[in-house]
Amino acid sequence: MIRERVLKDLVRLPQFEFPVTSAYFTLDNIAGNRKSHIVEIKKQIRYKKDKTYFKQLTPPEQDSVISDFDRILHWYGEELNPAESIGSICFSASGSDFWRTINFKRPLPQNTLVIQPYPYIRPYTMLFSRYRNYAVILVDRTKARIFESRLGAFKEHFYIEDNAPEPVKVGGFKGRQERKVERNIYQGVIQHYKEVSQTAFDLFQKYKFHWIILGGRKEVLTDFSKYLHTYLSSRIAGQIEIEPGAPLPEVLKKIETTEEKARHDYERILLKNLLDKKSAGQAVDGIQAVLDKIQDNWADTFIIQENYFTKGLFCRNCGYLSLKPLESCPSGCGQLERTNDLVEQLVHRALKQGVDIQFVASDMEKQAGIAASLRFPIGG
Repeated sequence: MIRERVLKDLVRLPQFEFPVTSAYFTLDNIAGNRKSHIVEIKKQIRYKKDKTYFKQLTPPEQDSVISDFDRILHWYGEELNPAESIGSICFSASGSDFWRTINFKRPLPQNTLVIQPYPYIRPYTMLFSRYRNYAVILVDRTKARIFESRLGAFKEHFYIEDNAPEPVKVGGFKGRQERKVERNIYQGVIQHYKEVSQTAFDLFQKYKFHWIILGGRKEVLTDFSKYLHTYLSSRIAGQIEIEPGAPLPEVLKKIETTEEKARHDYERILLKNLLDKKSAGQAVDGIQAVLDKIQDNWADTFIIQENYFTKGLFCRNCGYLSLKPLESCPSGCGQLERTNDLVEQLVHRALKQGVDIQFVASDMEKQAGIAASLRFPIGG
């Protein structure tokens, strides 16, 4: 939840006097070479210094960006702990005294260095789709654990080691007593399943899991599933055979394949729902149609293929976006600026309008790489 707030804060930042340098790098520890990512950063810094954008900056702006480069190199080379984080994002505008870092335990979508008037957030936004939050529920007849995966990091929300019922006092006819013990144990197991199910539902209401992965013995999961809330049952993406007390690395290894399949299935349903909405006149596709709807504040959700890029123009003052080679902003703000990634500008404007953004790895050729569901049906 904290990282979602960070993203919202980034798009609400006031316009800085100096450019913002954004760095996205995954640490490379292969074959013990813990500094190869530094070589990559230095290579990209040299490349950026030769670009037209940097050369057109004023001397004070160039000084600020060069200070950003030094600060970023020091962060990745000396300050970031590779034992705790695999990837890290830095946002720096030294001349405006701005510095922010976000660390991850999963690889970032790309290694890149970008200089622009405000933070480069497209790859950060993609992470929320690439590593969607989901729950892992491990259960047996007396134990249970519930984990949440969010942006690739796992957090344990619930753990109970022995939820067995109190033993029945010995006494009475032997056969009757045994049946009473069995009923007591059976009722205790059911109560345990209900308590775990209710806890899972409470966590779902709080964290809005996209899907659920169940773990345990097959016969246990069959019985436990009967007591899950329907909202959770409909989100079960798969099951793994594992004991609730298994070490977390073993759990993660078990769910790798299930996680990938869950993401694929989630995207398939997402795109199917998009087609249904388009048939009902409540969705559009293609970049021009999407731009028209974001300008009118009609968009509810954007669905964007991860590798979709397009050039265009934008106004840094009002957020106007265009594919057409206009000389100036229609709102009278002044000259428009060119960009090689119009989606980046689109993401900024969308987040300010409260539009949900979904990046997908699935093919979107039919939608020309980008689509939007709408708040209102066309012609409605």
